[in-house]
Amino acid sequence: MKSLQSKILFFIFAGVLTLTFFSCDGRPKGVLNKNDMTNILFEMHKLDGSFVAKNIYYNSGDEKERYYKSILDKYNTTQADFDSSLIWYSKNPKKFEKIYETVYEQLNQLDEDVKKGKYHPIDSIEFFKVKTNIWNKATKYEFTKDSTRNKINFEITNIGFLYGDIYILKFLQRIAPEDSCDNQYIRLQINYKNGRVDSLIQKTYNDSLLRRYTIQFPAKRKLEIKSISGELLGSKAYKGKFNAFTDSITLIRQYQSNMQDSLRKVVLKANPVIRKENDKAKIDSLKKIKKVSKKLIEKVEKKLE
Repeated sequence: MKSLQSKILFFIFAGVLTLTFFSCDGRPKGVLNKNDMTNILFEMHKLDGSFVAKNIYYNSGDEKERYYKSILDKYNTTQADFDSSLIWYSKNPKKFEKIYETVYEQLNQLDEDVKKGKYHPIDSIEFFKVKTNIWNKATKYEFTKDSTRNKINFEITNIGFLYGDIYILKFLQRIAPEDSCDNQYIRLQINYKNGRVDSLIQKTYNDSLLRRYTIQFPAKRKLEIKSISGELLGSKAYKGKFNAFTDSITLIRQYQSNMQDSLRKVVLKANPVIRKENDKAKIDSLKKIKKVSKKLIEKVEKKLE
C-alpha cells in the first residue's frame, strides 16, 4: 500500500514539475508564446524595412540596437528570452512555420493597406532625424527652343556636412520629345576634401511625361566633405533644340543632431592629415596669442617707466 502511495506521489510530483517547465503546447519556461513571438517578429520585419528605406543599414550596429530593444521592451521581453525562443522555435520547425505564415500575411496586408492609403505609419526613427533644405538656387526652371542650353549645374559648399548624412534630392521634371539631348541623366555627387568623389546617376526620359524624381544618397565615407554638387539636366550630347521644365526642387540634408560630435571624432580619427592640420592651427593660434600678449606687456612696461 505504501509502495502504491509512493508511486502516486512520485507521478504527481513529476507532473507538477513538468507543468512548471513546460506550457500546455510544450514550450519550456521562458520561451515566448505563439502570439508574442508573431507580434515581435512582425514588428522587427517592419523595422528592417524602415532601416532599408532610411539607409540606416549603413550606420553602426549600436545605433540600430536601441530600435530593436524598444520592440522587446514593448512586449516585456528580454534579449535573452527572445534568443532562447528563437532557438526553441527553430528546433520545432512546424510551429515556427505557422508563426511565419501569420507574419507573412500581416506584412502583405500592411503593404496592401499602404497602397490603398489606409495606413499612414508614424516612423519612430524620424524622431531622431533633423531635416534641412540646403538647396540655394531657383526652385523652378523652364526652357524652350529659344533658351540657352542649361544643365542646371549646382554646387553647395560645406555647411556642416558630415559622414552619416543622407542627402535627398527631389524635383518634378518634364522633357519634351523634341529636346535634342541624348542619354539624359540626373547626377548627385558628394565631393570630399581629399579629392575623392562619390557619384550617383539616374536616367531621365524625354517623353513629355511630368515625372517626380527622388534621389537618396548617404555619405558613407569617413572623410571630410567639401561640397554637394550635381546636374539636373545632364546629357551626353546636345544638338541645339531645348525643351524642358523642372520645378519644386529641394535638396534635403538629413542627419542625427545628437550624434554630430561623435561622428566628427570618427572622421578626425580616420583622417590623420586633418588631425595634423587642426593641431598645427591650434599651435599657430597659440603663437599669435603669445605675440599679442608680449606686445601688450611691453607697452605696459613702457608706460610704467
